[in-house]
Amino acid sequence: MGIETLPEDAIRLLHHMVHLPRNQSYPYCEDAYESFNPEIKLFLSKNLLTRLPGEITNLASLKVLSLRNNQLTELPHSFGRLVNLAELNVSFNKLRWLPYEMLSLVAGKGKLIGINTSFNPWIKATSASEGPMTRSPGLIRGLSAMQIQEQIDDLLEEPEFQDRSCSSPKIRQLWSLWIQLTIAQRRAALPPDTPMRSTWTEDGSSRVAPHHAWKKDPILLGSSHVTFFETDCTVTLNTSKHFPAPSTITDPTTPIPVQRNGPTPLPSDSTNTIQQHGARSLFSLALSACSSGLFLSSIDADLPEIPEQVRQMLHLSHDVAQEGGRKCSVCDGEYIMPAAEWVEYWHCSPDVAGAPRPEDEDLYLPFLRRSCSWGCAVAVQRERGELGLCA
Repeated sequence: MGIETLPEDAIRLLHHMVHLPRNQSYPYCEDAYESFNPEIKLFLSKNLLTRLPGEITNLASLKVLSLRNNQLTELPHSFGRLVNLAELNVSFNKLRWLPYEMLSLVAGKGKLIGINTSFNPWIKATSASEGPMTRSPGLIRGLSAMQIQEQIDDLLEEPEFQDRSCSSPKIRQLWSLWIQLTIAQRRAALPPDTPMRSTWTEDGSSRVAPHHAWKKDPILLGSSHVTFFETDCTVTLNTSKHFPAPSTITDPTTPIPVQRNGPTPLPSDSTNTIQQHGARSLFSLALSACSSGLFLSSIDADLPEIPEQVRQMLHLSHDVAQEGGRKCSVCDGEYIMPAAEWVEYWHCSPDVAGAPRPEDEDLYLPFLRRSCSWGCAVAVQRERGELGLCA
């Protein structure tokens, strides 16, 4: 249809839905109408949307969302509010990553079981220019968890995995084994009578897939190094040299290496104790207070002589408010400017039960994770410090 923008007012109308009168008697009375909670299915395919309004994430009854074939470059971080979303199609867009908050819709009791993410220029963990990967003869079905673990241990002895950062094509081989091991462990922990295959409904009209945790819950495969920001949203000098911000990389052929052998060190060139200890700066608090102000939409006309850096931050506050706000992925605290960001690679295919092969396109998806302070980012690294690639 060629829609370029989606007005928030149009989305808000979906909150005010009522039943039609249940009888045809006249005259109608007010009691003939009643509010109800619908199951909303929103189809926005084949348009020119470049962003989604945050108001969409307030549709608690949204069950199906199709955004196929648009121009979206990212999804709002408030996406985790769509707790009843069961099907999502974001294929044929320009997405580099998915918001980390979206994982909550799949994990545990999340209802999202159908995801189509194909044909997007995702950030990769390995370089596509390094040539084809040699298939391992041991990647076959039916291996025990012990046999898979032995292959993982042997692979980790390869020289590629001894560096601080790794973007070798063998990562895909390792991750495929890791997924198989996790699935095997989950299946072994299930009660003996647990159904493993889909079944038909009693009337034979449809299939019912047993979306158990062994195949539904996402599997963390690895993480990039952390990029640290100063309180003014600039990348610290030390960080920019070694670990550039994932959100600033636009070249689809540029991989984000996997973090190996120890956490990302705090920037040695900064004395920013505010970020290290998690306290919010006065500037950050002021931006949060301004984010709900109506004047932000006309900031250029109303305040033409403010410093350029302040202008950029006010525009950022406006954008964050429009997308539905942001919360720290670690402590759940609200923020405007991220203090740190990194990419986590997750196997997230709840509608696929089989163990993937290294060349499978859906082996992993990148999820952009942000925190409100350096302390929160360091806490995550410390928690995963013993998990190798997941450190």
